Amino acid sequence: MRKSDFRKRIHKITLLLLSCVLLITLFVAAAPVQAAATNIVNPNQVYSYNLMKRDIERLVQEYPDLVTSESLGKSPYGRDLWAVKLGRGESVLFLNGSHHAREWMTTNLLMKMLDTYAQAYKTNGKIEDYNVRSLLDQVSIWIVPMVNPDGVTLSQQGTVGLPANLAKTLIKYNGNSTNFSRWKANMQGIDLNRQYPANWNTIKNSVSTPGYQNYKGKKPAETSEVQMMMKLTERIDPEVTISYHSSGEIIFWNFNTLSSNLNRDKTIARTLGNLTGYSLVAPEKNPSGGGYKDWFIQKYGRPGFTIEISSYVGETSVPLRKFDKIWSENKEVGLYSALQSYSLWLNKQKPQYPQRSMSLLAGTELYTKIGASTGGINLQPQMLQVIAKKGDWYQVQAAEGLGWIHPSPGKLVIVEEILANAEFQQSIPAYKYPDTYAPKVVSLDPQSVQVTGRWGTWLQASTPSGSWWIDGRKAKLVWPIEETVQEQQVKLE
Repeated sequence: MRKSDFRKRIHKITLLLLSCVLLITLFVAAAPVQAAATNIVNPNQVYSYNLMKRDIERLVQEYPDLVTSESLGKSPYGRDLWAVKLGRGESVLFLNGSHHAREWMTTNLLMKMLDTYAQAYKTNGKIEDYNVRSLLDQVSIWIVPMVNPDGVTLSQQGTVGLPANLAKTLIKYNGNSTNFSRWKANMQGIDLNRQYPANWNTIKNSVSTPGYQNYKGKKPAETSEVQMMMKLTERIDPEVTISYHSSGEIIFWNFNTLSSNLNRDKTIARTLGNLTGYSLVAPEKNPSGGGYKDWFIQKYGRPGFTIEISSYVGETSVPLRKFDKIWSENKEVGLYSALQSYSLWLNKQKPQYPQRSMSLLAGTELYTKIGASTGGINLQPQMLQVIAKKGDWYQVQAAEGLGWIHPSPGKLVIVEEILANAEFQQSIPAYKYPDTYAPKVVSLDPQSVQVTGRWGTWLQASTPSGSWWIDGRKAKLVWPIEETVQEQQVKLE
């Protein structure tokens, strides 16, 4: 072969290769990119009451059956005191922030926790060593991200938009200053974290009149915000509570704690200290009370903590530039505390002996003892005889033997047999078992399907591809749903 022909051939091959590379590049660029989990909360901003309200609504919409919210009532100036529930377990952890107005960075932190933990649940991802989905199937984390919405708004925005008489009063409470960045109280000039009925009469460093900080009020629990917090605590009955504050990088964990609880509470506090790098505050013989943590420990005898998230910044809010560091220090706090809440809750549950048959609808592990996480035998879908129940663990007799299972929501149910049809006008997903976070099997086009079973709002539908579960809230049952199979047979006889 002549050199000129060889060079021509090499040139053609080079052009061909370059064309292939170009086509591949264009193809890759045009290929769809898998969407990552979307952040709803942006904590790197002055995080207002209105932003929090908007983000709570978005979280509830994005994570149905995982995140719910409710208003506990109105603040003195008409703002809702929002409580958010994240998780699906019976045991409860309670977190709260922004008792103090200028400490609104704690709201940023708690909303970031909500968003991050919910994303990890939906994607079945891990945060450090925590299996978030498994944990939030065991525990519900209740959060009041802004206990003091009036005070936070005043601290961030000043008296803009307020009636002239009210603005004049608040400026007086603020030492005749129009700069409210140091404001700590609610808009009545009362310090909410000096309002709880725990050593209220002997609170230290009190002032005698309403002001920007340290006025404890005329009597304990006179403020509506504190009344709502106490009522919520009594209703949700948490095992562990954490109140977030923002000055000192320290952890308060003791308030006249019973000697029988000291080792338990200090062990948790030490781990929280290791996670965050914050120092533990030594117990005092005569502690100043009035705080949420103080009241919780005194009333319930359970672990309660106050965590201060920032180095001391004086009488002002924590700078936004500190948030990323604060988040890295506290990212695991909610998960670790949820695990402790579950352990405490499970230990005090009394065994029950239901003696009934239940349907296992998806694979789960059979263990020799409660609380095990390794060494189990995989059970396939079958009818199980439930012998005992402790907390959310079930002792069952299976084909594989006797043992304990800890099924996730929707896996172990009592299916009611019915004969009905279900119609739906839009495409809906069908699931392996009755749970919106169960594996989706197929998408069903608008049609009418036969229904053979029901559990709560879920329907067991017979489709050409098999028997799957659909969300009955998205379908219309048309005949006759009130009667069970047995009732229909009696009518026929």
